[in-house]
Amino acid sequence: MKIILSEDRIDYQNYRFGYCVNIILEEDDSIEKVFERGYLPYTGDSKNTEEIYYLARSVRINLSRYVRLSENKRVIKKIKSSLNISVDEHKKENFNHDNKFEKFCIEYSKERFSNESLSNERLQLIIKRENYNKIYEFKSDNDPIGYVITFSNNNIIHYWFSFYDTKYLESIPIGKFMMEHIIHSAKKNDKKYIYLGTCYGKDSLYKVRDFKGIEYFDGNEWIDDIEKLKSICKTDQNDKF
Repeated sequence: MKIILSEDRIDYQNYRFGYCVNIILEEDDSIEKVFERGYLPYTGDSKNTEEIYYLARSVRINLSRYVRLSENKRVIKKIKSSLNISVDEHKKENFNHDNKFEKFCIEYSKERFSNESLSNERLQLIIKRENYNKIYEFKSDNDPIGYVITFSNNNIIHYWFSFYDTKYLESIPIGKFMMEHIIHSAKKNDKKYIYLGTCYGKDSLYKVRDFKGIEYFDGNEWIDDIEKLKSICKTDQNDKF
């Protein structure tokens, strides 16, 4: 594992000198251990094909403490009464990442990503990364309506990128349903943790509100103080995450 430090923001008055922490995985490094240490996969530079990760305030669910909340059950009931939902799990190597799939993902990113939308080059980099090995395909009456790109092994799932048909947002919380479905599936399959990405700003608090068993990485260890996490997120200076 190769560690890379690069300078970030400076607050000289308060003697705070920021550094971004990145790592590059080498052949024998464990992806599971990387997530355990608070790192997440980085694909911001589509020309860099190395297995790069960044350190951030990330969240996971300790599945030993996860149970479905009343809000989860309400969403499931509403979705199933509106759509004839089925879910297929595919190994990456068995899934057809064709032009139709690529267009679906890129069009979603144009509507829903808060920063820059996906380019075809970045999507291809995501598909090639070692930390993607399983994709979930959500269908209604056999028509694809959503996808979730993940890393999965015997112990963990990393819920990386989700894409769905945004027309359903007018009537049903399809994104919330997809996330909860995979969390519940992980629980049933005796996984230990499911990693849900970063948690910055007020807009990310749905992860905290809607799912039981949340823990967050504070730079040193995993913490289950949810009230503290809510307070931190509400005071984050940049709320566009």
